[in-house]
Amino acid sequence: MKKLNYLNLGCGNKYHTDWFNVDMNPRSKEVINANLLKGIPFPDETFNVIYHSQVLEHFPLESALPFMKECFRVLKKGGIIRVVVPDLENIVEEYKKNLDICLENNSDNVAEANYDWIMLELYDQTVRNHIGGKMGKFLDRADLPNEEYVLARTGRVGKRHRDDLKNNQKINESKTNKLRKAFSSFKMFKATIKRIRSKISRKFRTNKYQLGSFRLGGEIHMWMYDRYSLSRLLKKCGFQNISQKDPYNSDIPEWNKYELDVKENLVCDPSSLFMEATK
Repeated sequence: MKKLNYLNLGCGNKYHTDWFNVDMNPRSKEVINANLLKGIPFPDETFNVIYHSQVLEHFPLESALPFMKECFRVLKKGGIIRVVVPDLENIVEEYKKNLDICLENNSDNVAEANYDWIMLELYDQTVRNHIGGKMGKFLDRADLPNEEYVLARTGRVGKRHRDDLKNNQKINESKTNKLRKAFSSFKMFKATIKRIRSKISRKFRTNKYQLGSFRLGGEIHMWMYDRYSLSRLLKKCGFQNISQKDPYNSDIPEWNKYELDVKENLVCDPSSLFMEATK
C-alpha cells in the first residue's frame, strides 16, 4: 500500500502503517531509524502533515528551535503540524488545586495521594535517575488509593500499565509452585548465569557512567511547555494559524481513523497540550 505523505516523528510504539514513521530507537520494521537531533532525513517540502507526540520535551531547550525549523523545512506550504507535549499549565493548576485540598483537610488519604502523584508529574521525569522513576513505582502499588485519579491523568498508557501489573500478579501466583521445576531446567540455568554476569558487569561500571548513560538515553524531560511558550516557538519557526486542539479534533483529514492520540476509545495522554499550525 502506498504511504500517505504524512510524517510521525519520535513515534515509539505509537504509529500508523500508512504514515512515514521515524524514531531514534525503532521497535518495528515500519519505523525508520534516525537521530532527530541531527535533522529530519527528508527533502524540503515533502509532507502534507507532520505529527509528534511526547517528543519535544525530551530535547534540550537549545535543540527545540532547530528541530522545529526542520519540521517547517520538510512540511509543504499549507501543510499542518500537530504537536503534543505534557501541559505545564495543566500540571501546575492540578498541583495548586491538590495543594489547597490537602491544606484544608490533611487527613484525607486520597487527596494526599493525588497531591503526591501531581508532584511526580511535575518533577519526576526531570530528576529521575533510573527507568520509570518514582512514577513507575507509584503505578506499581497494589494498594493504589487514587487509581481513578491517576488513570484520568495517564489515560491509555496508565490503564495498560495497571492491567499488565494485575495480570502478571495472577500469573505469578499461579506459577509459584512450579518455580523449582523451572529453575532446574538448563534454559533457566543459562538465563540465571546471564543475569548474574550482567549484574557483575554493572558493578564494575562507575556510578557516574551509569547515571550519565541513563540521563542521556532519552527518557528524561529536558524542558516543559505551556500554550504560550509552544505557540511562541511555532511562531518563531514561521508557522501560522496556531491553535489549541484536543485529542479528538484536528484539521488533519480523517484524523481519528489513525488512532494516534486516541486508541480503543482511550486517550493516550489526556493531560497533554495539543496544538496545531500551518506553514
